[in-house]
Amino acid sequence: MNALFNVVGENFFKPLTSQFKIIYVDCLNIIYDSYRSELSYGTDREILISKLTDYFDNCGIADIQFEEEQEILQDSRGKATRFLRQLKDFGWVESEIGNDQKAKIIMPNHAVTIIQTLNSITKQEEMEYQSEISAIYSLLTNEELLNRPYLQVIKPVYERTLALFTGLKKLNTGIKKYIEELTADKTAEEILQEFFLYHDEIGSKAYHRIKTSDNIARFRNTIIGRLQGILSNSDLFERVIIGYQNIENESDFDIAKEQMHFTISDIIDHFRSYDDIVQEIDRKHSKYIRNAVERAKFLLLNTNNMEGKISTILQVMADNFNRDEQNNLAEDASKEICSLFNMFPQGFLSGESLKTIAISKKITDVAEVYSSLALTEEERELRRIAAYEKNKNRFSRKNVTSFVMELLREKDSINASELLVETRRDMIRVIFINLYGRSPKSDYMVIPTENIIHKLGFCFRDFRIARRVK
Repeated sequence: MNALFNVVGENFFKPLTSQFKIIYVDCLNIIYDSYRSELSYGTDREILISKLTDYFDNCGIADIQFEEEQEILQDSRGKATRFLRQLKDFGWVESEIGNDQKAKIIMPNHAVTIIQTLNSITKQEEMEYQSEISAIYSLLTNEELLNRPYLQVIKPVYERTLALFTGLKKLNTGIKKYIEELTADKTAEEILQEFFLYHDEIGSKAYHRIKTSDNIARFRNTIIGRLQGILSNSDLFERVIIGYQNIENESDFDIAKEQMHFTISDIIDHFRSYDDIVQEIDRKHSKYIRNAVERAKFLLLNTNNMEGKISTILQVMADNFNRDEQNNLAEDASKEICSLFNMFPQGFLSGESLKTIAISKKITDVAEVYSSLALTEEERELRRIAAYEKNKNRFSRKNVTSFVMELLREKDSINASELLVETRRDMIRVIFINLYGRSPKSDYMVIPTENIIHKLGFCFRDFRIARRVK
């Protein structure tokens, strides 16, 4: 990834992580939209300043002060000028003097690519699988394109294949996201809403199409056959190699040959793996539908039957525990809750019993009635306190999160190497802090570093602990 920062610069991504990240993104979109009517990604500086000034006039943002600076920006034009200069310093825009001697603001190619990518993430446009597979099929079956086989066939086919299977993997991941969201605490209404949202966005659209109109399997055999034909045709494959050398400036014929053989084989492997991807999508799709129905069914149980009553009791108990943080499952339940679970075992045989009543042959004296050993109130209280202390000392997510937030009470972040590690228990706590901090639902996050820490015989890779901004 070092090559990336050689192109964009060290500070390129700072606007996206700063305290004014929303303003920076809005300004970049205004600059990008200003180029729509231009012949290139450049426009007059004064025009951009005017548009950015209008933005600050209407955005409702009052005074702006950058870190480590005394100046407070109040005027809209001053804000527009300053943010444009900041974007230039970070490498998002450049300036040049045009033929009319006016200053122009230019957006470099890498900045344009990033803006387009961010916009595509926001819009979450769905891939049309049919258009991609049709284009691949047409390129490989058009004999007229084989006069320049690399530029007109292999290169675009490879790019579209990667885009096609990236879209399928995104669909696979999207279904997984909906499954994970079902594990969160949701009411029956929320589950049904998520279900219909899933049905509209994935079930009826992307998933349905790959099983019907966009079914890649209909074109796969022809595509694989054409690609294998190119590999087996020595004259055609040699022209592919020469085309690759000319377009990609590769002087070594053997390297170009190896690269083309890999590229074509990679395309073939992608299409051969299609069935495995679809099977996994089918499995996750069925799992989501089943989980949604079962969870909604559980929450919508009729409270008049046995299952509904138990569901209601458990829900009440869970709500009580969630409201009172001092409660824990090791404590005795209240008398009101215990009375709901009274059971009356069958302890005698009657004429309606299936088993024949045994006839006693010997009459003996009835044994004395004695009371079973029971705990005194003092013993019960001691056990409750012991159970509470044991639970408090567990490395649960709640306890570890409380420990971390206490450390971060007056700090934004802290390194793991700053924690006190004197015993094996201290080291175990560091492990759990790192483990729980990886979850997106945690109140804090962990950022790994390259430093290796040695403390009292323990060795671990250092990491930074910071508050998670939600």
